[in-house]
Amino acid sequence: MGNMVQFGVWSNCCNACDFCLREERIPYSKEKQLYYLDMIKKNIEYIDWKDKFSYGISLLGGELYYITDKDLQKSFLELIDVIIEKVLNEINQSCFEECKYSTVTNGLYDPAFLYQVIDKIVNEVGLKAIDVNFSYDLKYRFKSEEDRLKCLKNINDFHSRYDYNVGVQMIMTQYVINEWKAGRFDVNKFMEEEIPGNYLTFLYPHPVRTGKKLDDFNFNRNDFLDFIQYLKDECYNVYLSFLHSTKNSGTFKYTGLQNRIHPSVNAQPVLSDGKEIINQECGHSIIYKCYSDCDDCVLCDLKNFDEEVYL
Repeated sequence: MGNMVQFGVWSNCCNACDFCLREERIPYSKEKQLYYLDMIKKNIEYIDWKDKFSYGISLLGGELYYITDKDLQKSFLELIDVIIEKVLNEINQSCFEECKYSTVTNGLYDPAFLYQVIDKIVNEVGLKAIDVNFSYDLKYRFKSEEDRLKCLKNINDFHSRYDYNVGVQMIMTQYVINEWKAGRFDVNKFMEEEIPGNYLTFLYPHPVRTGKKLDDFNFNRNDFLDFIQYLKDECYNVYLSFLHSTKNSGTFKYTGLQNRIHPSVNAQPVLSDGKEIINQECGHSIIYKCYSDCDDCVLCDLKNFDEEVYL
């Protein structure tokens, strides 16, 4: 299996999460959005999709699918055409099951343009070529109950439209763990009642970019290990998903056009955003130092917790 290339298309977003993970949060002008879409189209030509990056391509924001400007929509759909031709259809059919168009959306908008994008890929390549994830949260993401319900509706509508198991991504925060400890949050119940037919994926906490101090965002070590044991015992598929996604995060997802000030169309994807900085004590990226109460490595703990699955 190859790796995946991620493009941060633009920093523009229709929400203002308290924990915003975007390193760059200055909105792009329309002209800059069009320019960067064009740069990605050109950069795709220089990437070894068949051998090194055969898992596919990921487009991330900000938020990508709330745009209503017709010029931006046209250029974005042209980029999707390039992805279909140069990435999804270019991969040898023997490994095509693994080749994906991956994306994450916050679901806080009319999904009409999201459907345009996904319809194009599904109609030309097939449902197996998409990996669509919606962001969800118990505390920091939604400004109102109306927003939370809008997100859930878009998740479940997407599932119904495509008969597709949507990935619902939730950051594993201390708040989530506290809600579980208090008996107010049960993973299996959430999946059965709120997102039926879809699946929950936990992400480890990344650095908070807003400058806000969020006391119950990063988890403490003992509570984290207790919650992991709960997932292993009661929600095994969610547990496996967390182990594999966490392990892959530091080595699997490369950044395309990392230099956003002076992008070069022939630039090769690189590991970035801390993935490339190695903790000399254990050999893992420093991104896994995300405990609130110690400098231990989360990935080391997961390996020690279940070495057979980790390998």
